[in-house]
Amino acid sequence: MRLQFGVHAPIHGIYGYRDFLELAVLANELGFDWLTVGDHFFLPAREYLMIGADPSKPNKLDAWSVLAAVAARTERIKVGTRVSPIPFYLPARLAKIVATVDVISGGRVIFGVGAGRFKGEAVAYGVGWWSHRERIERMLEGLEIILDLWLKDRVTFKGKYYQVLNAPLWPKPIQKPHPPVWFGGSSDAIVEAAVKYGEGIFPVADMPLEKLKELLQRIRRVEKRFSRDKPVALAPAITPYGLGDKSEWIRRIEQHVEAGAEIILLDFTVKRALPPREAQNLLREFAKEVFPSFR
Repeated sequence: MRLQFGVHAPIHGIYGYRDFLELAVLANELGFDWLTVGDHFFLPAREYLMIGADPSKPNKLDAWSVLAAVAARTERIKVGTRVSPIPFYLPARLAKIVATVDVISGGRVIFGVGAGRFKGEAVAYGVGWWSHRERIERMLEGLEIILDLWLKDRVTFKGKYYQVLNAPLWPKPIQKPHPPVWFGGSSDAIVEAAVKYGEGIFPVADMPLEKLKELLQRIRRVEKRFSRDKPVALAPAITPYGLGDKSEWIRRIEQHVEAGAEIILLDFTVKRALPPREAQNLLREFAKEVFPSFR
């Protein structure tokens, strides 16, 4: 399988809409395969302090709105969230949003999902906060509704947390049977959900290689239990600066491939804020120096 490369782009802090859009369009032009963004109302103060932004004004653009804009401006790069917390949405509404972006993109959406991890944003915006177990239950029940709406003409669903009644969803997503589902995290519950419903897993950024290998082993054990044919893929994210020369880049990527990675994401959202122009220059250098060794 051809190794794929992606960009996890910031839509907060020093990155306004134009900065983000320029980075996304450049990634498409350079031949990156994926573009992902985080899906939050806002982030904890430490996340802004870490990148030199003002935590008293916790800016964050809406994920699916900016992905729709990128989808309309690009031709080939896949676009998606890393990840959308289903319990923060009305699932049927999220199904409509994602299907629309898939239509706009011509079938290039990656549907990254999760259960939510920041209590503060959930409480502040009134969507509720529950135990990890209940958030997982809500995520899975919501995902069932979303998949049913994408696959069936009409859906009636009466669950523990959500209900829909004779609900239609048209137009359907372009991708068949539906946009690929990716899960964020590495808990046992997330691993089992990915094996049952998903195409892959997004581990946390800069996960140590030993933990990445251990995660892959856990996934493979669960796959055997469920008799899954197609292996779950891994898309680890690495911080794209401070690595030195080309040889160091290649060495680190080779290590991740040996640990089971099929997609490598360059994560510009952690550790520090790289000014937009510097980020663009880094993408150009990476594409020039690294792509030829893996393509």
